[in-house]
Amino acid sequence: MQDSKKYNLEALFERLTFNQHRQLVLFCGSQKWAATELNKLTSKTTSFLTLSKEPAFNQAQWPEHLHQILGQEFEVAVYDCYSGIIPNKLAALSGTVQAGGILALVLPELELLNSWCDQGITTWQNHQQSLTTSPFLARWQRLFAQLPISIISETNNTRLSLPDLKPASELKHRLGEQDKVIETLIRLLTKSQQHILLTADRGRGKSSALGLLASKMPEQSFVVCARQYQAVKSCFTHLAKNLGIEHSGNEKILANLRFCPPDQLLQDNISDAIILVDEAAALPVPTLIKIANKFKRCVFASTLIGYEGNGRGYTLRFKRFLAQHYPSYRQLTLNAPIRYEQGDPLESCINKLFALDAEFKAPKQLEQFEFTHLTSKDLLHDENLLRQAFSLLVLAHYQTSVNDLRQLLDQPENKLFAIKQQNHLLGICLVSIEGALNKDSIAAISQQNRRPKGHLLPQQLYHLLQQDAFLSQKAARIVRIAIAPDFQSQKLGQQLLNYTEQQLQDEVDYFGSSFGCTAQLLRFWQDNDYHIVKLGFKQDKASGEYSAIVLKNNKDLSHEQSQLKARFSQQLIYQLLTHYQMLDDTLVSQLLKPISGNPHISTEHKQQLKILLNQPAHIEQGLALIWQITAQNPQVLYNLSAISHRLLIRLVLQGNKKDVIQKELCIESKKQLNQCLFNLVAEIYAQT
Repeated sequence: MQDSKKYNLEALFERLTFNQHRQLVLFCGSQKWAATELNKLTSKTTSFLTLSKEPAFNQAQWPEHLHQILGQEFEVAVYDCYSGIIPNKLAALSGTVQAGGILALVLPELELLNSWCDQGITTWQNHQQSLTTSPFLARWQRLFAQLPISIISETNNTRLSLPDLKPASELKHRLGEQDKVIETLIRLLTKSQQHILLTADRGRGKSSALGLLASKMPEQSFVVCARQYQAVKSCFTHLAKNLGIEHSGNEKILANLRFCPPDQLLQDNISDAIILVDEAAALPVPTLIKIANKFKRCVFASTLIGYEGNGRGYTLRFKRFLAQHYPSYRQLTLNAPIRYEQGDPLESCINKLFALDAEFKAPKQLEQFEFTHLTSKDLLHDENLLRQAFSLLVLAHYQTSVNDLRQLLDQPENKLFAIKQQNHLLGICLVSIEGALNKDSIAAISQQNRRPKGHLLPQQLYHLLQQDAFLSQKAARIVRIAIAPDFQSQKLGQQLLNYTEQQLQDEVDYFGSSFGCTAQLLRFWQDNDYHIVKLGFKQDKASGEYSAIVLKNNKDLSHEQSQLKARFSQQLIYQLLTHYQMLDDTLVSQLLKPISGNPHISTEHKQQLKILLNQPAHIEQGLALIWQITAQNPQVLYNLSAISHRLLIRLVLQGNKKDVIQKELCIESKKQLNQCLFNLVAEIYAQT
């Protein structure tokens, strides 16, 4: 065992402090040895945080949520990998290390990483799965040899990476870029209408810039919007500091700035305030669009590289909307970090370890391509391929986080299929193989004694119909299909899905998917012969979407699937009046669309429609009749004019109040509403 004196870290801390940098330091050996060595280090400072389940470490804790970690600063941050490597948690911890500090990572000796599994490995495994080695850690083993890190070992030689001292002339005033961005924001926001995108990576002073902006425009009222108040506390802190006013740290109204969550913001009658949306990528794009449409001056600020999720996909989709509807919008970027100097070794290491800096670069044009199956080994041994695949996942879904990188490598039953053009990926389809559960597991589920980890699709389907076949047979759940943004709407997603099904048809018994339901996504699945069998009752907190389950026809399960489809269709008509009263009408239309064919309106109903048309003054009394006809014949929806189509859904099927509908459809008077209802009845009668 090495003597700790041989790796005195004082020289490293001195150089890091001078350069205003941070560094990753590995403590490689037994957990007991690492605890002893790190306790010596942390006992010399009060500014440290240790994440570990092992009580032998000083002040060890294991917080469940990232917000319990973020927003703090420490000289020394310790992460005990023996307690389980959760990438989101580790990446968040790295963000708390202050300039001149270190992130200490406790690991076994590096030569063991390709054959060692941490406690966290079970997080990435479903029930009845096992993994004895971790490709994710094997990748780390390779990267550690290339990165600017220090390694302190219990049994091997120590490697201290002492950075060269920077000349004083190279140490920059880090607030210079932030000051310029704030000046630009002030200039732009003096206009009558202006929307601005402010993007940055972590540590660039994005949130503090919003608070400083408010302090420099004291006569102007500001509203800062975010999902949680915790995320915008630094806005209030910097506002208070710059104005020289007292701040307890919990005020939601301070000087000319107040906090407002997004749902309340859209309800409040705010006229002249400038809206500051922080961590905009955490909000669903439809919510951002509503904010942009309601308010004249908005700053949408978001982190591009995040630990909880990623902002690249959000930025792409929201920019498309702004470019179309608000072409004068501006985009500003904060590039330089303010809490440490540029070229920070720790930031570089974390970005590489978790592929946070992976950017998708598409080929210039679509040429000859091929379909292929990518294995964990392929991704492990080809870093470029892995980064391309992960960057596509990032673009495809705003909630993609660094946890998904480990999932990609360490989930043994994941299958990855791709479209490849030479060395470029154009699209990927991620599949989870589920089901084929043993008798004991099926019995436990049926008796509600247990819910085995994973196997989302089979368990959801079982609970809908109580049929063991969904559990005993093997399912392929399509987790995500991601196509390069430049090549979307060219049927590549459909072709990739078809290829995936062909490759797995002899391996699985049925195909399905679960996703946040939008009209566009549902249309894609329906066009590929998948049928919706479930729509959840709870909206996702981040996206605002309801979770849907779709299934593809299967011979062995044809009876069960027919039952599920029929039950869903029957229940939906009622649920539109209750759970889904505010569901977007384009989605409602798509949900009802599978019911095809010509309507079969009874003779009695035809007569009642005719009576209504002859008594236009009493047209409102016929709403119950219209509901009854539509409930029996949803097909009538698809031969209506656009306004009648929306009126039938929002007023009749969803039972919304007339004043709400008038506002939505820009109907100015009761007389005009009656005329629209008359037209609706006439259009339905014309289908008889």
